[in-house]
Amino acid sequence: MAFDFKQRFGKKSWGAIASMVVLFGSLTFLLVDHLHWQRYYGPSQEALSQAEAAAQLDQDANDRYEQLVEQQTTKSLRFERRERVLGIIALVAAGAFVLFLRHPAPAKPALPHTLADCMPKRGDEEALPTAPVPETVPTSSPPPVDLEPVAEIVQQEGGEAHRLIPLLHAVQAEYRYLPQPVLDELCKQTDITPAQLAGVASFYTKFRTKPCGKHLVQLCRGTACHVAGADRVLEEMRRGLGIAPGQDTDPNGQATVETVGCLGCCSLAPAVQVDENILANVKVEDLPEIIDHCQDKPKKRSGYLPFRKPTASHSLDATSGELLLESDTARPRVITGDWEVMAADTLEEYERQGGFAALAKCLSQLTPDEVIDEVDHSGLRGRGGGGFPAAQKWRLVGLQSGSKYVIANGDEGDPGAFMDRSIMESAPARVLEGMSIAAFAVGATRGIVYVRNEYPLAVRRMRETVQRMREKGYLGDSILGSRFSLDIDVVEGAGAFICGEETALIQSVMGRRGIPHRRPPFPAESGLWARPTLVNNVETLACVPWILRHGSAQFATFGTEGSKGTKVFSLAGKVRHGGLVEAPMGTTIRELVEYYGRGVPAGRQFKAVQIGGPSGGCLPAALADTPIDYEALRELGAIMGSGGLVVLDDTDCMVDVARYFLEFTQHESCGHCTFCRIGTRKLLDLLEKLCAGKGSRRDLKEIESLAHSVSQGSLCGLGKTAPNPVLTTLKYFKDEYEAHLEGRCPAGRCKALIAYRVTQDCVGCTLCAQHCPVAAIEPTPYRQHWIDTDLCTCCDACRTTCPEKAIETVSTAKPPRIAAPPNLRKQPQLV
Repeated sequence: MAFDFKQRFGKKSWGAIASMVVLFGSLTFLLVDHLHWQRYYGPSQEALSQAEAAAQLDQDANDRYEQLVEQQTTKSLRFERRERVLGIIALVAAGAFVLFLRHPAPAKPALPHTLADCMPKRGDEEALPTAPVPETVPTSSPPPVDLEPVAEIVQQEGGEAHRLIPLLHAVQAEYRYLPQPVLDELCKQTDITPAQLAGVASFYTKFRTKPCGKHLVQLCRGTACHVAGADRVLEEMRRGLGIAPGQDTDPNGQATVETVGCLGCCSLAPAVQVDENILANVKVEDLPEIIDHCQDKPKKRSGYLPFRKPTASHSLDATSGELLLESDTARPRVITGDWEVMAADTLEEYERQGGFAALAKCLSQLTPDEVIDEVDHSGLRGRGGGGFPAAQKWRLVGLQSGSKYVIANGDEGDPGAFMDRSIMESAPARVLEGMSIAAFAVGATRGIVYVRNEYPLAVRRMRETVQRMREKGYLGDSILGSRFSLDIDVVEGAGAFICGEETALIQSVMGRRGIPHRRPPFPAESGLWARPTLVNNVETLACVPWILRHGSAQFATFGTEGSKGTKVFSLAGKVRHGGLVEAPMGTTIRELVEYYGRGVPAGRQFKAVQIGGPSGGCLPAALADTPIDYEALRELGAIMGSGGLVVLDDTDCMVDVARYFLEFTQHESCGHCTFCRIGTRKLLDLLEKLCAGKGSRRDLKEIESLAHSVSQGSLCGLGKTAPNPVLTTLKYFKDEYEAHLEGRCPAGRCKALIAYRVTQDCVGCTLCAQHCPVAAIEPTPYRQHWIDTDLCTCCDACRTTCPEKAIETVSTAKPPRIAAPPNLRKQPQLV
């Protein structure tokens, strides 16, 4: 069928044709002129060369040479002028042609302003309305934001640029988000520029620029919660509240649903925080009660209790209390030894347990070099993940001159880890005492404790303990009558995993975007405000008082040759007894999982353990006898990290686990270097392709090659270790990748590759139909049920609620439509 300009473009067709003719004409002239110039240019250059050679031999030929030069210059200028004019004509014609081809934007129907506008005109009663009439029409602009609290906030927090993050926290606490008029007023009353403010507010995930609902619901996306089904809970929560795709608040403004990297209560997975309360072990069938609460329906929910952190590192029950208590007291405990008998909100009990004796000993009996030597002899290594010898870092900072800083890194961002949270909440004074000893050893006079925004109780207890220490003379000028002075501030983070890296953390403390920088220079040489800065993890600092009180030799008796002392591990995931475990370095993975954690639940099989968070790796159960120390794990392709262990069973898909960690690191990447910013995105796309059953063998090779490139080319530790979960799963679980290439998910985890089916064991109790959020199961009492695969969202609510275990998953690339049983099939009607 011929293309009809006039039919498609109406009156603009002649303009389009004319501009097209001009365009082709100018291009034709350009081509002809260019060919003519090529024919002329060769002979003229040859004649000019001959004339130049003759002019050098004969003076009379010089005039001929000058004449030829003038002629060729004139022709060149004319040619360039013609090309320029024809080129401009061609560009204008092309632009006009494009404009004529564009479809005119459809006119937007005017909204009715009055009720009379909605009524049909006389004679048009039969006509249908061309556009729906909105239910409500805004008649006025939103009410203005009250700017009076801004001055009080600035007066309380300070107006310097490095106070930007505390200022934004205060603004968000007042307004529940960051209104633009308030931000403009903040720039007027402080030294902060709009560019600085916009850059910081957009970098940290905890800052909101859109209004928040009446209730704030935060779903944990940590590793333990992920393997426990947090994704299904999130999907059904959004569906139940009616939150549209791309939004985070329901249409009525009642609830805002957010995801957080980790709430730090991994033994309660899946965990959901509603306002200030944390709900444990939330399942899809629990969501109706939570949704009713968020919508302020007058229905009292059962089981809604505020989260209360246990004070011991093990939970005791009536069936195995003696055995757990015996194991709890038999092993060495440097960090958690007196948590059961010590309250965290007072200093008196800590003093009765020997608190601040190590600090007093250092100030009265030891020199800074002797303190560093004692830490060196203990073999203490950094507990934050790197494993760098603590004494070497201290000595390097101590050799520097001028003012110095000490920073306690409490930005525990690894999903599945909650050791630092428990330490700061249960023993804040021990962390601060170790920090004071470190400051004395390196000659620092200022200290900063950097704590995650997701740990409000830890922030509050650290600040309260700092204030009590000032009142009792453990902080301030001339501590305990010595010449040593130190003051400590507590800085609250704003939701950036990258700020766990020490150079990014320092940038955040200075009120900037948390972007790492190249090293050297190291923070020990040039850190906070370009001054020497000692950065240690809070667990590392908490070990120091014990070493100074009991001696380095006693500490060195624990652990292995290369990894001395004890380590606090968080045990979560598919394990019977999750929680904190402090054990000597060198304890095997199997001992942690099967002895302290009591193994996986009945009927399940221990499959793997994920250790080290996003920077770590996945090790199979066959390697469970591996000792947990820095060198042994590094040989297997993993790292200890901060000490988080997530146990996986046979229902966990290792490809999905690798995809989950890539999704986390890609989201948390600061975007500074190309390998991390683009490489992790490409890796995630390939893994999502595999989980959807659309991968190829070429994709597997590309995943492995790209993972090595990202590891070698990234700037900071986040990018260098981001491919570890992918590489370890490829190494130890290659068969699962092969199965996904065939369109199968052996664990039945990937939604695109599974379907749910009711077996003949169904007794017709209708529980599955009652808990199905999308009505994909028709209740048929005392008969075998059937799942409509067209409606099923694979939320897993039916399988988890079935008391007869009569619902199973079928793994297939293209889930077939499962036929209904005979009792549910439509019978033909007789006419």
